[in-house]
Amino acid sequence: MNLKTKRQIRNLTYHLIKNGRIKTSVSHARVLKKRTERLISKASRDTVAARRYAARKLPPDGVERLFTEIGPACASRPGGYTRMLRIGRRQGDARQMCILEIIDV
Repeated sequence: MNLKTKRQIRNLTYHLIKNGRIKTSVSHARVLKKRTERLISKASRDTVAARRYAARKLPPDGVERLFTEIGPACASRPGGYTRMLRIGRRQGDARQMCILEIIDV
């Protein structure tokens, strides 16, 4: 993964946690789903190590929302914190698009 893609994934992860739902391509959503699920499962166990891990991946306001709202809301859930809904193809380049959202937020 090149630097541009890493930055793009980091920004998409932040916006997914900030807004609870984003519209993106299926290929990006697969990577985001894996990354976001890991962050939410760490946020459900609110420890110093988990906060430091999240701080390396997200800006400060994203970490705050993750540990105050999303983590406690998903703490009783054993996994599967996100949902991917396919919505068709994009007009310009026919890329498969989807909506990725966090469940229970």
